[in-house]
Amino acid sequence: MKYLYIGIAVILVLVAGFATIKKVSPVSWGVWGSTNTSGGVALRGYDPVSYFNEGAPLQGSGEHVFNGSDATWHFSSAANRDQFAANPERFAPQFGGFCAFAVSKGFTADPDPEAWHINDGALFVFADTKVRDDWLAGLEDGSLQQSQTNWAKR
Repeated sequence: MKYLYIGIAVILVLVAGFATIKKVSPVSWGVWGSTNTSGGVALRGYDPVSYFNEGAPLQGSGEHVFNGSDATWHFSSAANRDQFAANPERFAPQFGGFCAFAVSKGFTADPDPEAWHINDGALFVFADTKVRDDWLAGLEDGSLQQSQTNWAKR
């Protein structure tokens, strides 16, 4: 019996550690805030405007920064920073920069900024390319609507 309790304790510690590292929790709990950040920086320091202007994610720089109400954003150029500052809602990733697939399932999860998609002028980021492809395959079946419904519950 003693080993059972030890085993359960180890599993709980591992699950809690993973949840903290990958920011996994039910969306409705609002544990991680409205914008996913690491050290206060959104999108792991990637330039959100670059997805639109360059068609690829570029790493931002601490030299070109925009301080929003709930996050600091980094940009690869002053021009991109200025575009974002003029219209943050246009360029910020949907669902606070959490994985859109995870949100469709009712959870938050850290994205890989290299796994992304622009749909109808909106940026979506994903934990990896497999879940991105699964989410995109489900668009006709309502994956986007489910993400939106779940995100509204936070």
